Amino acid sequence: MLKSKANMLTPTDRVCHRQAIPIAGPRATLGAESHELMRPPSRVLFAAALSAASLVLWAAPCRGADTAAATPANAVPANATPAQATTNTAHAKPAPAKSALASSMPAKSAVANSVPAKPAPANPPAGAVEPDFTATLQLSSLMSYALEHNPEIQAVEHAWRAARTRPSQEASLPDPMLNTGYHSEGSESLGDSDFTWLRLGLEQEVPFPGKLALRKKIAEREADREGAAYAATVLNVLARVRIAYDDYALAYNSNEALSGNKILLQKLTEGAEARYRVGEGLQQDIVRAQVEQSTLLGRLMSIEQDRQSAGAMLNALLDRPPSDPLGPPAPVEKKPLRYTRAQLESFVREKSPELQAASFDIMRAQARLDLARRDYYPDFVARVDYLNKGSMTPEWEVGAGIRLPLYFWRKQRSGVEEAAAGVSEARARLRNANQEILAKLADLFARATTAERLVELYGNGVVPQAEISLSSATSSFQVGKVDFLTMLNSFTVVNEYQLRYYEELAKFDKAVAQLEELAGVPPVPEATERKRGK
Repeated sequence: MLKSKANMLTPTDRVCHRQAIPIAGPRATLGAESHELMRPPSRVLFAAALSAASLVLWAAPCRGADTAAATPANAVPANATPAQATTNTAHAKPAPAKSALASSMPAKSAVANSVPAKPAPANPPAGAVEPDFTATLQLSSLMSYALEHNPEIQAVEHAWRAARTRPSQEASLPDPMLNTGYHSEGSESLGDSDFTWLRLGLEQEVPFPGKLALRKKIAEREADREGAAYAATVLNVLARVRIAYDDYALAYNSNEALSGNKILLQKLTEGAEARYRVGEGLQQDIVRAQVEQSTLLGRLMSIEQDRQSAGAMLNALLDRPPSDPLGPPAPVEKKPLRYTRAQLESFVREKSPELQAASFDIMRAQARLDLARRDYYPDFVARVDYLNKGSMTPEWEVGAGIRLPLYFWRKQRSGVEEAAAGVSEARARLRNANQEILAKLADLFARATTAERLVELYGNGVVPQAEISLSSATSSFQVGKVDFLTMLNSFTVVNEYQLRYYEELAKFDKAVAQLEELAGVPPVPEATERKRGK
C-alpha cells in the first residue's frame, strides 16, 4: 500500500501514479495521443473500465499520486534528426579564390580580372551539423541535406513504409465472429428444462486455398511499386536540386561577369569623354557608351531576378523558407560526360525506377487476374457453439458452411474480364514508358553533347580570341588608330560570349542531371542507400 501524500492535490491536478494518466475533472486522457488513434477493438472493455475508474479517481484522492516528472527543457525529442540534436557551430570564413570565369577557362580573361574574387569552397563534414547556407555552397552537401529534409521524399518514404505493412494484413484470415443468444420456452428459467439454454458461438470464414497467398502477393507487388516510386522520387528531387543549383550558379556567375564588364565599360566611357573634351573624340561615342551602359544595367536586373527565383526554388527543395539567404556557389568545374548513349540505354533497362514500377504493375495485375479466376471457387465457414443449460449437462455443436459463387456469370466472370484488361493495360504502359524514356534520353544526350562542344568552343576559342581583340582595340584606341565604336563592338562581343559560356555550361550540367535521373544513376552515394531502403 502506497502512503498518501501530505499535501492534498485538487481534482484538476491529480495524477494517477501507476498509470501516469492526468485527470482533468471527470475526463481521463490516455497518455500519448497515438494510443487514442491506434486503440485496437479488443480494448474497448478496458477503455470503458478505465473511464469508470477515472470518475472514481476524480471524486477521491489518487493513492500514491506524485507529481509527474517534467521533461527537461533541453531534452532532445526521440524523433529528432542529427541536425536538430547537434548544436550549430560557426564555419571558418573561407579564403578568397579566383573568379569562376578565370578558373574555368583556359585563357586568362582581361575582363575577369576586374571581377571580385570568390571565396574558396568550404567542406564541412557531411551530416555532422547543419550546413552554413550563407557560406560557399557545395552541390554535394546540398544534395545530402535534401535527402534528409525534403518533404516530398519523406512523404513517399512514409507511403512506401505503409505499403510494406499491407502484405501481412492481406495474408491473414478474416476476423472471427463471436455471437450469443438465449432460448427459453414458456416461463422456465435456465436449468429447469432441456429447452432453455444460453448459447455462445464462434464463426470463422476460411477462404479457398490459395486466395490469401494471392492477396498477399498483390500487396507485395504494390509495396514493390511504392519502393520504385520512392527511388524515382529520390532521383527526381536530387536532379531538381542540381538544376536549381545550376540556375543559381548561372545567375551568380553572370552577375559577376557583367559587374566586372560594367566597371571596364565605365573606364572606356571615361576615356571617350576625356578625348571629347580635348577635341579628339565624337559626342556620338559618349552617347553610344551610355546606351551600352543602360543595356548592361537592364541585363543585370534580369539576372538578379533569375538568381532570386533559382534561390527560392533551391530553398524550397531543401525545406527552407524561400527568402532565406544563400551564399555564393562553388566555382564551376566542367566535368566530361561519363557515359555513352549505349551505356545510358543499358542503365535505363537495368536501373530505371519508372520501368521497374511499370514491371511491378504487370506482376500485380497478373496476380489480380489469378485471384479473379480463383474467385470461382467457394469459401468456407467453420462454426462451433456452446449451450449452457445451468445445472444440466451442457451441449456442444459444430458446423460448417460454404459461401457459393452463385451469380458467377454476372460477378466472377466480369471480374476475370476486368483483371485481364488490367494486365493488357499494364503491359501497354510498360512499352509506352520505355519508348518515352528512350526518346527523352536521346534528346537529353543530344543536348548534353552539343552543350559540351559549345563549352569547349567558347572556353578555348571564342572568349579568349574576343578578349585578345578587345585588348588590341583598346590599345589602338588609346593611340588613335581605331575609333571608339570599334573598341565598343569588341567589348560587346566579349560580354556576350562570356554569358553564353556560362549558359552552355549550365545547360550541359542540367542535361547530365536529367540523364542520370532517367538512367537511375544516383549522383551521391547516400542516394544509393536510400534506394535500397535504410
